[in-house]
Amino acid sequence: MRKLRERLGPLDADDYLRLALGSPSPAAAAVFAEKGLQGSGPAVDPEVTVLLLREVFRAHLQARRVRSAHAVARKMVALGALPEIAYADLGRACSALGWWPQAAQAYRMAARHAPARRRAMHWEAVGTALHHARRPEDALAALERAGRWALTTRPLHRAHAALVRLDGGATEVSLQGVLEDLETAPCGEGYGRYIAGLLREALGDSPRAQQHLRAFVRRNRHDATRAVTLATELRRARRTLRRLRHAAAE
Repeated sequence: MRKLRERLGPLDADDYLRLALGSPSPAAAAVFAEKGLQGSGPAVDPEVTVLLLREVFRAHLQARRVRSAHAVARKMVALGALPEIAYADLGRACSALGWWPQAAQAYRMAARHAPARRRAMHWEAVGTALHHARRPEDALAALERAGRWALTTRPLHRAHAALVRLDGGATEVSLQGVLEDLETAPCGEGYGRYIAGLLREALGDSPRAQQHLRAFVRRNRHDATRAVTLATELRRARRTLRRLRHAAAE
């Protein structure tokens, strides 16, 4: 760092942002971001400040300092720049804390500021938060909006809506076509594995349910950030896997 300053002169916030973005880990990026924030002032582009704060946010989240991450996300939102990013990160922090209504509101704001191609993603997150908050009707409304904005992820939103209905106590939910669409679509990977696993369990298809849920757990358990932000889903996936294995052993 000293040699770099000698060669280039004093570094400004933009320089520190470039160094942060090129860092090998969130913790290393946060060191540069903190230095950039020390020189932030009225002359610094607010977008640069938000992006510097985001590197600090990511480091806190990866280290499981969730309340610190939430405090940083609130600072990002207060700046008013890059609102989609700021509100989405606030939603992630609220989700990690289990503050579901607050998470849903943050994701709604992210959707409001997002371009059309990303609104489905944020409305899916709203639906997820409201599902966890045990507000099925509101969750279904959010997932319907996600489906309206979706370009390639409609099977995920339809399948998630089916799971919300089942969790809400519905007894007549058509699953077969919904599941087949999800399992053959690219969006069936990632979070789709979690949804598909729970729907397969509802159909009594234990082998395929376990296959999906094991894939979901493997994908996310070793990623520190995902392990925090998907903690509720990982707990349910593991609990379901234990129940299915126990039933198979009887």
